[in-house]
Amino acid sequence: MYQNYISIIFAVELRELKKIIKKIFKFVYWFSGAMIVLGLFITKISPNTFSLAPFIAYSAPVWLLLNMSYLFLVFYKKKYWLISGGFLLVGLIGLKNTYALNFFQKSGDIRVMSYNVRLFDVYNWVQREAWSDWEERKDDGLILDSIFKSIRFENPDVICFQEFFNQPLGTYKTKKEFRKKQGYKYVNDAYSFKEKGSHYGMATFSKIPIINKKFIAFKNTQNNGILISDLKKGKDTIRILNVHLQSFKFGREQYKYIKGLKDSTIETINLRKTKDLASRLNEGFKKRAQQLELVNNQIINSPYPIILCADLNEIPLSYVYDELTSNLCDAFLASGRGLGVTHTSGYPFMRIDYIMTSPDLQTNSFHLVNKELSDHYPIVSEISFRDSI
Repeated sequence: MYQNYISIIFAVELRELKKIIKKIFKFVYWFSGAMIVLGLFITKISPNTFSLAPFIAYSAPVWLLLNMSYLFLVFYKKKYWLISGGFLLVGLIGLKNTYALNFFQKSGDIRVMSYNVRLFDVYNWVQREAWSDWEERKDDGLILDSIFKSIRFENPDVICFQEFFNQPLGTYKTKKEFRKKQGYKYVNDAYSFKEKGSHYGMATFSKIPIINKKFIAFKNTQNNGILISDLKKGKDTIRILNVHLQSFKFGREQYKYIKGLKDSTIETINLRKTKDLASRLNEGFKKRAQQLELVNNQIINSPYPIILCADLNEIPLSYVYDELTSNLCDAFLASGRGLGVTHTSGYPFMRIDYIMTSPDLQTNSFHLVNKELSDHYPIVSEISFRDSI
């Protein structure tokens, strides 16, 4: 009798548990679907208007993958066919700027490279065996030489450097090297920080004459700004905008924590460190949205066609990208292939470096140089004036 009584109780509890699990599954399904739909529109909202907007946008691929895991529902409930298909379609539309499928490329009138060289690895970041190893080592110049060789091989007409480093009287005479030995006679460089003969900033080198130069520094930041160079090529004038937006300002502690989470070597999430990461992310999102206003002002008021070469520190699922591509064309989408990840962290969708053009210019080719000589990969594009096509 007691056994029957226990069996009845167990059966009732099991049914209740199944109901609870079913409700949880349904909630996650509909919530992830709602987040997918929200992610499609949230990039229209500035982080300075709604702080959570970029976090929602960045999480869209996660919600899409989670929702796709529910596709098994379509096999036994027909009503989910249309719903799941709709969520999948909306998700793919939302991710349309994260991948490209172009297979034909050709030469153009001007070959441009954008490259965040991370100070030419003067502090030997690339050659350290572990992220936890932050001891400064003696530089051997191998990375610098490799970067020179890579650029000679790519042979761009114009190079836009972010995080440029130069020592006019020291070992790293990079400006002199590019002008005298690499053949880039024309240069526009600006330095936001100078210390003991070392200059940190941005630089645009060109084989095409630069007829006008200007630098706009962003407020309350270092090594970030807009470097403007007007190039005269034949009868045409083109404006190069070399742009570097605010980074997240992660230091050794943040990178060690992120790596621990990624590699699952951290057993428990540290609330203080997680809040610190979120705070730095939030500050970065807001600063870049502010800096974007200055960039857009230069684009809208430019008297010449524009080529923008930028380390935006933003992926395509962002307010900054959405705003810029309302006026400019993304060279990767026009002529690239794959995901185009430009950061060496190994995370998918980390395309944060861009070449963009005015609509009156034509992108003929785009490729990424797959050499890990910085924490960014260089990108190269060939561009033509539409009247010359």
